[in-house]
Amino acid sequence: MRIAFMIPALSVLLAACGSKGAPNMVQPNQPAAVNAPGNAAPLAGNQTPEPVPAPDPEPAVPQHEAEYISFEGGLKVYPKAGRVELQVVLLGNQTRPLEFMLVSPGGATHESLFATGARGEHLKRCLEMIQLKEAETKRNGRGHLEVPLGDKVKISVRFRHSGKGVITTVPVEDWLWDILRNATPEPGGWVFTGSFEQYNPELNRSLIESDMKGNLIAVWRDSSCVIDNARKNGATPDVYSPNPAADGIPPGQSEVTLIFEAYKE
Repeated sequence: MRIAFMIPALSVLLAACGSKGAPNMVQPNQPAAVNAPGNAAPLAGNQTPEPVPAPDPEPAVPQHEAEYISFEGGLKVYPKAGRVELQVVLLGNQTRPLEFMLVSPGGATHESLFATGARGEHLKRCLEMIQLKEAETKRNGRGHLEVPLGDKVKISVRFRHSGKGVITTVPVEDWLWDILRNATPEPGGWVFTGSFEQYNPELNRSLIESDMKGNLIAVWRDSSCVIDNARKNGATPDVYSPNPAADGIPPGQSEVTLIFEAYKE
């Protein structure tokens, strides 16, 4: 009786397995499994895949080794390259004389060639980071006869040429006109005077006069600006104006880039 009971049970088990083969066996004539990315070889049976290690993340570049350092208002300094770049807006369609090359909010926009959202204090720090030194002896007032002192700065403008459509870089003097010379200003660069800094005890920090007035770069001499004009005609008002005949100059309100570097004689 015991043997008779086991035979029917064994028959049922063989019938269940016979048509499908043994459990967990790879069936013949089946295509090989496609490897998942990162697997070294096809997996068979119940073999558990080896975990694929994730690639090491790119190491973070320390701030002092980065290609550039950004400041607000589209201002960047490239310390190793010795260059400062600033996104500005060309204030075109002006015919009146200029007193400034660059102003920030609150500055004399109606008497400037460019406008920016950057701060004069940050521009000053960027120039220091490319090893330029401000004047130790400061001048006072506007239109002063004394030649401003400090390291010389080369200022260029990078823009899309309105006629050729290509990116072009020229000295910023090409976009100015000196009515006494009846020509563009003579070469010689600009001067990093550095403006004035005053400590404010209520704010517990120093304020720079350039930011208090909103005027960053002067064409008619102004000791409050970060950069001043050492040319002889810079002491006379109403001498400089925009140069509407500058080659490829874009229309007013166009965005361009000012480039600051050490001036080389």
